[in-house]
Amino acid sequence: MSMNEFRRLAAKIDRHMQRLAAEGVNDAPATINRMMGYVPDLHKIWVGTSDDQLMALSNEFPGFYRYAFLMEEASEAERNKPSRPYDGMSQLPEQQKQMGAQLLTTAATLERGFQAFLGSGNLQVFQPQIKELEKLHQQWISDLASYKNSLRAGHAEPMTIEYVEEAFGRLAERIKKLAG
Repeated sequence: MSMNEFRRLAAKIDRHMQRLAAEGVNDAPATINRMMGYVPDLHKIWVGTSDDQLMALSNEFPGFYRYAFLMEEASEAERNKPSRPYDGMSQLPEQQKQMGAQLLTTAATLERGFQAFLGSGNLQVFQPQIKELEKLHQQWISDLASYKNSLRAGHAEPMTIEYVEEAFGRLAERIKKLAG
């Protein structure tokens, strides 16, 4: 990826952080929750830029910097916990990991897409694109149900199924609110 592409991603994150601030969303948990759709973009920037490039993006886009800082703090806090309820869980087979990753990527696409159209203020102009997003949303719901069924059929641990239910349940609720 080029620096211009990283700038575009950082600018997108920055704009959404500004929108959240204007809505009065300032605490870390609420901000992280509302910005989950941007995790893949943040990851691309994080692993694809040098320290100097990351510093330049942080200086140019204060909202991007704040989001990156919040996510780094949250990650560090999670790593430093003496134990987590999911410690000791067995890993899923590679195919199910890939299915889960694809579902997360599609969820991020849906969340960002609906947020962008809602932020534009003129939904009538984007009706064809919104219909495509709605179709993708329905497919995602179907794929998610298939994924959960595959976990059950593959005799995944009950704890694993609980975590999948909780994590994807939160995503599904957020996307449903945005789509409604």
